[in-house]
Amino acid sequence: MKTIVVALISVALMGGSVTAATAPRNLAGIPVAREALLRIVSPKFYRSLLISPVEGWIVARGDLANNHLRGVKVIHSELDGRYDALASELASNLQVLDKTYVQTGIHSPAVLVHLLIYQIADGKLAISFAHFDETGGNQLRYSGAAWMAVEKAPNRWVTIEPRRLSPHELRGPRTYTIAVETPNSVRSLRGNGPPPIGSSVQIQASPNMITHTIRER
Repeated sequence: MKTIVVALISVALMGGSVTAATAPRNLAGIPVAREALLRIVSPKFYRSLLISPVEGWIVARGDLANNHLRGVKVIHSELDGRYDALASELASNLQVLDKTYVQTGIHSPAVLVHLLIYQIADGKLAISFAHFDETGGNQLRYSGAAWMAVEKAPNRWVTIEPRRLSPHELRGPRTYTIAVETPNSVRSLRGNGPPPIGSSVQIQASPNMITHTIRER
């Protein structure tokens, strides 16, 4: 692992006033995004994502086996496929801690791994999250920390790291972990409540200014 370099950057999610007819797509237009991201990003950052336009949306799909995905394929591509390889790599490296198995008996559920691309002042912001692709998958309880990174140059990603990790949570430049539990579960990967991202978040009226502590690996 490279020496960790901690830096402070400000990223501006590009918004602006638009009419209803030309309103850009946000999380409301991405299936399951609002539910899945609720517990895996900080509350303030989550609120900013709700109103921020999504430039690109890529989806990879695989079958869960031994906490990882097999047979990964990109099933939805945008932005001329420039981020398909990243979505596929994140899906292949994803660790899924399935706490629903004992209760539901599901052996190999399909998992969708989403990659959202945002235009920001410093380049591109990428956010990845995952969920089960099955009936009721949007009602399961997901915890962990979303994978986030800023593309400072083509294919040069600077990751935004969580403040803390659980003992069983794998994390790396292209790796993250989610835990999946039944809706009535009171547990999560880091205990109750949404895990904070290792950053201070400041949102202004226009544009939305977000300050992150990032670590480059």
